[in-house]
Formats: sequence, C-alpha cells, structure tokens
Amino acid sequence: GKDGVTHNMLDDIHNHWRRAEAVRIKCLGVATLDMDNICFHLEDKTGGRIIYRSINILILYRGRNYDPKQRPVIPLMLWKPLAPIYPKVVQNVAEGLTFEETKEMRNKGLHSPPLMKLTRNGVYVNVVDKVREAFKTLEVVRLDCSHCGTSDCKKIGVKLRDLVPCIPILFKDEQIILWRGKRDQEDSVSAHCASWPQ
Repeated sequence: GKDGVTHNMLDDIHNHWRRAEAVRIKCLGVATLDMDNICFHLEDKTGGRIIYRSINILILYRGRNYDPKQRPVIPLMLWKPLAPIYPKVVQNVAEGLTFEETKEMRNKGLHSPPLMKLTRNGVYVNVVDKVREAFKTLEVVRLDCSHCGTSDCKKIGVKLRDLVPCIPILFKDEQIILWRGKRDQEDSVSAHCASWPQ
C-alpha cells in the first residue's frame, strides 16, 4: 500500500504465519522506488527471511523454528497519524544556479517530452535507473504524474532526490521536473586536473 510497512501490515504477516510458513507480498506505489529498503525493513521488523523476489512480488518465510506464541506484540494503529511537516523540497533558487537560470531550467523541463508517465499505485521499480540513464544525456528530466495525486507526486520527488541523486526544481500540475545538478562540470574539471603532468 501507499503507506509502506505499517504496524497493521506487520500484524497481518504474523497472523498469516500461524496458518502458513510463507506469505506473499505484492508491493505497489511510492514504496516500490526503493525495494531494497522495503526488503530490509520487512526482514528487520518481522524476523523472517525473504526467499523470493521478482520485481514487486516478495515471499517472506517465517523460519523453521517460528513459534506463534513467541511473536512480538505490535501495537495496532486504529487511526492514521497526522503527516509530519517536512522541510520544503523545492527551493525558490536551486543550489548552484541564479534565479534566472532556475526559471529557465523550469521552463525547459516543462516544455520537454516526459521521460515516463507514472500511474497511481503503480510499480516504479525501474524509475531510478531510467532517470539516471537519462541524466547521462539530458540536463533536465520531466516525469508525468498526472494520475498519481499531489501527495504521491511529492513523495516520488523526494525519493528520487535521495536515490538518483538529483535536485527537484518544480512540482506543477502533477509534473515533476528534476535537474541533475552541476556534478558533471565538477567531474570534467577534476578529470582535466588529473591529466596534467605532475
């Protein structure tokens, strides 16, 4: 689900393990951007082991010596907690650019063809790799999230910022504009300096 690994989900897993040795989990939505993180937390919080993984499908094994009477007590969430207040994702002026350059980058991104079209509660396993690949040739990338909803759109932007890494410079009309940053220029300068004779 869109909320990721929750208390209620962990309790459901233990309830399934009473009747069966393994449970099949299908992951959807923003969480699928970082499947390694999902696998780590499922194993860490449940004490089970992932024995099969294919795209967004996982099979979680309870272990040979699992005892349902010794299962951890997980407090259930009877209502959804308030969303935390995060710091602002998009700055008025992107780091390393002037205001005019940032504005130009945003316009360039909005008028470029979308790299991908993301659907609500879709499987985003390959998005990070595609964005990284695109940044080898493009400076700015646009993702079309017109069916995802505003909250999911921002969550996707934050995840990509940390995983790619890149700089989100605009969220508008459910479009994400990502800038690769100035790292390529720095890389070329360092490579140029390394080629000088000592």
